[in-house]
Amino acid sequence: MACKKDKNNNPDNGVNSVPQLRAIASVALTNPCAIGVSQSGKIAITEYKQPYGSIGTTKIWNNYSDLMTNKAPAFTLQNIAAEAVAFDKDDNLYVVETEQTAAIKVYKKVSLNGLDRYDPWKTYQGGFNNPRGIAFDSSNRLYLADDGNDRLLRFNNPFENGTNTIVAGTFGNLKGLAIANDILYTTGYTSNRLFKSDLTAAGGLNETFIISGMNKLVDVATNGDLVAVSSPENSTITLLKASSLKTEERYSGKSTQIKSTGAIYGLAFIKTSDGKLGLLAAHHGQNKVILYQP
Repeated sequence: MACKKDKNNNPDNGVNSVPQLRAIASVALTNPCAIGVSQSGKIAITEYKQPYGSIGTTKIWNNYSDLMTNKAPAFTLQNIAAEAVAFDKDDNLYVVETEQTAAIKVYKKVSLNGLDRYDPWKTYQGGFNNPRGIAFDSSNRLYLADDGNDRLLRFNNPFENGTNTIVAGTFGNLKGLAIANDILYTTGYTSNRLFKSDLTAAGGLNETFIISGMNKLVDVATNGDLVAVSSPENSTITLLKASSLKTEERYSGKSTQIKSTGAIYGLAFIKTSDGKLGLLAAHHGQNKVILYQP
């Protein structure tokens, strides 16, 4: 699936609360797909276009304000069917091309005279089948959702080489990845499951909790105890409390939904200048990125 067609309430601050989010602002972008946010606040958004193997643009802004005020991106790249993007701790950029190349493209951040640019650095290929979501843990190790092979891969030194290890498999078309505080969230598209796993010091998986029953999940984002997942076929974003995930059962905690029209894919949490939590969502079907806040 991936980027392919295959009321204003204040948040409840109770222990089990899930905030009600509403659309605050939007910016027009052609076919937005994946969204990545760096530790310094840079934002990268990829463009996914039809037909198969089309070249799209990956755009990079220095911060969310530049994006939402429709400023020109600080830098642009050309990628084939880029359906996932992430920054490492040094703001280097990793773009996953799912079609034709089936590769991870690594771009090195270079700063000159106060301006940043992104230069091609490495390309990792070989054995990937429809690679999808990527995310970094606290040790700057990269995890990849190798969707077509239904397995989770780990790269211990991704900036220097593509050596990887199979961490786990059989998720049901592994699509999205998100990591916060070394807790890994993954989505299974055909299994209709969200997985929550504690990462070990060595980068393996500890106990895994599963939530079932949500339809055709693709992307996932997390901030603290809040998790957001997108279901493009239902044009829906669901927000959950991670602490309420229980082993092998349907979600029993509170949740809220954002219902829209058209396919919704990439998700990313941000902190806005007023200190509020915000959620950026790629509304691919509407050709816009929307900022949601309480």
